[in-house]
Amino acid sequence: MRLNYWNDSYQLSEDECPCDIHFVEYLDQRAISNKTIFHFGTGEHHFLGTNNLRRNPSERNEILGVTASVEEYNAYMQLVINCAEMARYYKVMFADIYTLTSRILPNFDLVTLFHLCEFYDPAKSEYALHNDVTLLDLFLSKLNPEGLLFFYRRSMRFHLAEKIIKDLVARKKIAEVDEYKTLLVCKPIIQ
Repeated sequence: MRLNYWNDSYQLSEDECPCDIHFVEYLDQRAISNKTIFHFGTGEHHFLGTNNLRRNPSERNEILGVTASVEEYNAYMQLVINCAEMARYYKVMFADIYTLTSRILPNFDLVTLFHLCEFYDPAKSEYALHNDVTLLDLFLSKLNPEGLLFFYRRSMRFHLAEKIIKDLVARKKIAEVDEYKTLLVCKPIIQ
């Protein structure tokens, strides 16, 4: 079976999909620094990583991104080849996010799941360990106690992701705590 990868890439467009732009604004406006961030879907632009590099070194976040786009991964390789300092703070893996395991992932302070419910396909992802429900459970288990989850309200499949989020809210696993432009922010409920 072949990997369910994305045979395209995403160029930055504030009109089409501003989630990365809004996330960077959120970090800047709230002076969020020295955090560990997991970022689902880097885009060929790698906006989050390049903006992190513009910060004072003492205020940079540590970011781990995942992409299943060959073009986006190739763009990342060129970025770090040409700017090795970026590689200290921004790492991207080429992988199907639905194959990640608890053992391979560290804990995070912030997790962006902007593309939840956009890429899982039961037929093409038969090899995967997770679906969208268990993927969110995985990242919830890897979130530090004061950590935050970020979702993109204008995602093409947010209507599906929202059902999963609302179920977790109803079961008192997470709480909606903030909104910023197109982003929904949730935190875990410690029991």
